[in-house]
Amino acid sequence: MIPFDGTTPADGLPPSQAWRALERALLARRDGPPNVPAAAEAALAAAWGGPVPDLLPAARAARMIAEAVERDGAVRAAVGREPAYHGRHHQAEATIAMGWLAGAARRLGQMRREDAVLCVAAMAGHDLGHPGRDDGPRGTLEMQSADLGARIAAAAGLPDDEIVRLRAVVLSTTWPWRPEEEAGLAGRLAREADLFASALPVLGRRLGRLLGQELAAAGKPEAAATVASREGRLGLLRLLGQGSPAAQALGRDHAIARQLRPARPAPAR
Repeated sequence: MIPFDGTTPADGLPPSQAWRALERALLARRDGPPNVPAAAEAALAAAWGGPVPDLLPAARAARMIAEAVERDGAVRAAVGREPAYHGRHHQAEATIAMGWLAGAARRLGQMRREDAVLCVAAMAGHDLGHPGRDDGPRGTLEMQSADLGARIAAAAGLPDDEIVRLRAVVLSTTWPWRPEEEAGLAGRLAREADLFASALPVLGRRLGRLLGQELAAAGKPEAAATVASREGRLGLLRLLGQGSPAAQALGRDHAIARQLRPARPAPAR
């Protein structure tokens, strides 16, 4: 179980080993219920560095958004329509990854605690309401999630200027990424959190297969075959590029480099 005490499974480990500990934690979690509210609590503690003050509006927003994600996913699951990839497990994993990344950025002196918590709130809702298909203009689903998250954040008492920032972080995840849409460090961390699990060797391959299933169900067999293929996976890893200092500290770049290493030739018989 990922702790709620402000630590991460990789604390004290060098980057070359940290990603292994984080992947083990995410794999163990993936085999249980998604429990998005619990994921948000773990992420908040990691971002803040311990128990988050109850009166902090961004923390209230994160919790309320996480509860909305859990309810939405449960309703979809009850009728067999929760997306294979963009379901509660992905949203929980991305939220936890944001807690780890924002916490690392805080420890590196790059982010205030309050901003780290706001990042978690944004990430909790970055795919809220995702139907498992994207047939509209680019950015339609991200805008929908940003709008839903902003309404919940307003009900939680988040100030207007922070709601603007929350929306910008969510919109930074619009795919395909465009450099001009990245909302500073928070937006960069959001992109890294969104695909953090996908960058890991064991869980990443599993997620590629799930995304392929989702695309096939949406009537996109060619895209499904591409994302589930080895070539598609290597293309994604190359696209991710060098991580932020926070991502590097968590070993994400080591995990990617390991997978991009040329395969050793088979020994001659």
